[in-house]
Amino acid sequence: MDRSGRIVNASYGLLKQWSMKNVLPKNVNLQLLRTYHPPPPVSSELKLGGIQPHIIPTRPDGTFDVNEITLRLRIEDVHCPRTTLICIENTQNVCGGKILPSLWIDQVGSIAKSVGIPLHMDGARLMNAVVASGESAARILQGCDTASICFSKGLGTPVGSIIVGPEEFMYRAIRLRKVLGGGMRQAGMLAAAALYALENMVDRLADDHKHAKLLAQAISETGSKNVICQVADVHTNIAIVHLHPDAITPEQFCNRLSMVGKVCLF
Repeated sequence: MDRSGRIVNASYGLLKQWSMKNVLPKNVNLQLLRTYHPPPPVSSELKLGGIQPHIIPTRPDGTFDVNEITLRLRIEDVHCPRTTLICIENTQNVCGGKILPSLWIDQVGSIAKSVGIPLHMDGARLMNAVVASGESAARILQGCDTASICFSKGLGTPVGSIIVGPEEFMYRAIRLRKVLGGGMRQAGMLAAAALYALENMVDRLADDHKHAKLLAQAISETGSKNVICQVADVHTNIAIVHLHPDAITPEQFCNRLSMVGKVCLF
């Protein structure tokens, strides 16, 4: 997967299974600062890596106050875990697929380097950010030490994600993958699909962004007070629909969507 590494200006790329994504970048260390939604009760980083996430609340645009980084670093104390990783997500999922500004990422990376802690980007939808922003993946990741990229979402492969980073880090990741039983034989077909996606499917993500915007516009134009979607908040391929809890449940809304063309939605 060296071609993937070249796309993001990294030394090396490693194909991996999704369940390992939340463990490999942390290298079974003690704590990470993370910026998106809280992990599920039995998260992989806690169960397999012994890692304690420390969540930084995000703004609606997916960023956070960079001053929070130094405020949330653990002091050296036997009663506290050591902070060993800062993790950001781009595009930012629960904020609606928002694109993190590259200058802001650079600022986070600069602070991370000043305190000697690596910066990892959860880039499951990194290529969506590339297409929507017009910036290269290498530019977006300029301030980051490592990143993960998903091939099986918008890029359409059957399965697979990748982590990229410096050669020394990737060697440790390969060893840890072996410990976790993540080695895959005859994985060439999966790698071939991932390479095809990188070379042929990235530009068409613009279609997904257009469709998400059209969906948001259609919902907005109904003028409903019970089902709301803010068109201006749709930056990439995610459109978040807000439902009035006293008027319609998510299950009812999905059932009505399945009947489009037969009855009125709202």
